[in-house]
Parts: sequence; structure tokens; C-alpha cells
Amino acid sequence: MSKKTEPLEKPTPKIHLRHIRLPNQVMDIYPALIYRSERVIVLRSRITSTHSVMFDGEVVLAPRFQIVVFELMGKWFSIGKIRNLQERHTGYYCDIGTPPRLLEDGGIELTDLFLDLWVSPDLRYKVLDEEELANALKKRWIAKQLHDKAKKELKKLIVAVKQKQFPPNAVSFLESKLCL
Repeated sequence: MSKKTEPLEKPTPKIHLRHIRLPNQVMDIYPALIYRSERVIVLRSRITSTHSVMFDGEVVLAPRFQIVVFELMGKWFSIGKIRNLQERHTGYYCDIGTPPRLLEDGGIELTDLFLDLWVSPDLRYKVLDEEELANALKKRWIAKQLHDKAKKELKKLIVAVKQKQFPPNAVSFLESKLCL
């Protein structure tokens, strides 16, 4: 009589993500790698920080919520699609930062530029952390040129939202293709 065996579940690949927060905080994390191409890297994890975001009286981002992050190579922002604990899509957390840089181990590194944008599923939005960006400039954690670049990239994202061209085509395509 043959013994019935259960198929082993294939382990989810991880990727090294080095997240730099000026002036001196470096976090090395290893989220699940969902998709990788020369243009986009898609990661999945759970929110681990104690940071929460409220929008229209609702908690739309909180610890343990799922985040699928779209790292767009060459772009000055990342887009995180957020799902609450009931798996309902609550919106997108757009993190302004330096373009992802490839590491020797195949991972990526980026530097957070403090400024963020929350975009609801119906394309209403809220700018987050403007005071953190101003404070970083005041404390000389970032140069004026980098401060101005962060503000410029935020404005470009807001224009895309207002013109209903958000999320970017690469993100929309992968959301559909990967059932995210």
C-alpha cells in the first residue's frame, strides 16, 4: 500500500530591501517577492510600524494591514496598495523617495524623502508628512535640491491623480495580471 503524501508548499521567495531614513536609520527587511522585471519589482508584506493613517474618519493604514509595494525603477516614488484585515482595499500609500538602486545581492536600496501621499480607491487624496520634510531640511538631513525634488515629485503624483491617470499604467497592469 502506498503512502499518500501532501505536496510541499513552495516557499515564497524573499528580496532584500534596504530602506534608508535620514539622518541615520537603516532598515534591512526581507518582504515576499511577488514579481520582478527590469522596470518593476513587486513586494508583499504586512505593515509592522505603529504608524496609522486616518482618511475620512476611517483607519486606512495600520499595523498588520497587507501592503503590496510596486517599486518602479527610475521613479522617485513607490506605490503601496493597502488592504485592511478584512482584505478590503483601502487605498494607496505613495512614498516619495530616491529611485530604487540595485544591490550586489540582487536586492534594492532606497532613501525615504519623508513626503507621502495617500490616495483613496475613488482617487481622493491627502498629503502626508509635509512637516517632516520641512524639518529634515531645517536640520540639514537633506539638501535643498533633494527637498525640492521631493516636492516636485509629489506635485507630479497629484496631477496624475487629478487627471485620473493613477495608479500608473505599470501598476494597473500588474494589479490585474497578478490579481492583486
